Amino acid sequence: MTTAIPAARTSAGADPVRPFKVGAYGFVVLGVGHLALSAAAASAAPTPEQRTADTAMRESTFTLLGLERTTFDVTHGMSIAMALFAVACGLLMLAAVRHAPDLVRLRTAFGWVPLVASLVILGTAVLLLPAPPIVVLAVTSCAFVLSLRRGAAVRRTGGSPAPWRRRPSCRDTAGQPFLPKGPT
Repeated sequence: MTTAIPAARTSAGADPVRPFKVGAYGFVVLGVGHLALSAAAASAAPTPEQRTADTAMRESTFTLLGLERTTFDVTHGMSIAMALFAVACGLLMLAAVRHAPDLVRLRTAFGWVPLVASLVILGTAVLLLPAPPIVVLAVTSCAFVLSLRRGAAVRRTGGSPAPWRRRPSCRDTAGQPFLPKGPT
């Protein structure tokens, strides 16, 4: 005899995956926006104050592990690297949740880590950055909170007696084992 398992969610709006994707896209937007702003600033004519600051940064050098770099190089290099890292993290979150949505639905660490990162970066942005990253990170943080809140509701109303004790499976939405596809 087969027993019907109740659906883990009552409506499409209650799915924790949707707000999680919004948060992941927020990381992508943050990184791409930062790179675009950096490119625009680099191509614009600098003000006299910017020229003075750039000159001072280019004259200030230090050596670390045998590599000599200017403060200008390190500041801009780290800025670009972190923007690319934000894009990569967002894209990795999107790919992972596409192939294993239970990582979000079952409220695993996979949902908590991006929330903590987003909140820490939001705090830094509030103290040191202009409005655009603050807005993006506020939306991103709220999306991750909503995802976790919905995930908790899914966990309590799931069909299994203890779904939070199950490990998220590496299965696609049809229940088939997820196997990475080779090059086509």
